[in-house]
Amino acid sequence: MRSSIIGLAAMAALFALPEIASATDAGAAAGATTGAVAGAVVGGATSGPNTTGTVIVEERPPATREQTCIQDSLGNRTCKEVVR
Repeated sequence: MRSSIIGLAAMAALFALPEIASATDAGAAAGATTGAVAGAVVGGATSGPNTTGTVIVEERPPATREQTCIQDSLGNRTCKEVVR
């Protein structure tokens, strides 16, 4: 019941305001032009500047490992290793 009332209201609005449902040629051309310009601007922004293909490799020093060991009176040994 509710869907038929909503459908009937939509059809009544379509017949009451037919200019909303139809597009004019000037409006369609303006919309296409605006979309093309916006697409070109966004596409250029996302692609970024032209690059030459240069790759920069950052060299890092090798990791340093420090190990600290503790031995209790029973001979149990516990070690802690820190990698920097």
